Amino acid sequence: MKKLILSGILAIGTVLAVKAQTVKFGVKGGLNLAKITNESSAKTRASFYAGGLVNIALDESWAIQPELLYSGQGAKLKSSYLGGLITTEGTLKTDYINIPVMVQYSIVPAFYLEAGPQLGILASAKAKGGSVSVDVKDQMKTVDFGIGVGFGYKFDMGLGVSGRYNFGLTNIYDSDKVTNKNSVAQIGLFYMF
Repeated sequence: MKKLILSGILAIGTVLAVKAQTVKFGVKGGLNLAKITNESSAKTRASFYAGGLVNIALDESWAIQPELLYSGQGAKLKSSYLGGLITTEGTLKTDYINIPVMVQYSIVPAFYLEAGPQLGILASAKAKGGSVSVDVKDQMKTVDFGIGVGFGYKFDMGLGVSGRYNFGLTNIYDSDKVTNKNSVAQIGLFYMF
């Protein structure tokens, strides 16, 4: 009986050790090129993203990768008045805590494609024009939903490069009069421990 229990514990321990090797933690960061949709004057705003990830390999080809990321988003905006005689430029700077959950498929061991949902929580929102900065967080929705699609390449030493496009599915403003969504292209590096 003792041998059976000991064998069972040893078998469970071996399975858990093998499973533990399929979970990797990492950090990532890079360049965001963000703008908002349905705004004709919106131009791309460059910012950055950074955070952590957990890569859970399901088998040799499939993995799930939840992430927790700070993401600088928003857009550069231009407005014209009096038939274009007066032009003002400004920036909408939004900061989100994004939680994407990506499903990854490895075409070859080092190269993968990914897609998945993303939940964004608005941390701050400021509109700036000239020397004036106004907090506009109360005019925006706190939660943003989106879909991300991307790719990545993993080098042997744990370092990798990735690219992703995140497109918002929900209006970022509280008002129904304005319908704008987030649109963010990302390129960056990651490191798996």
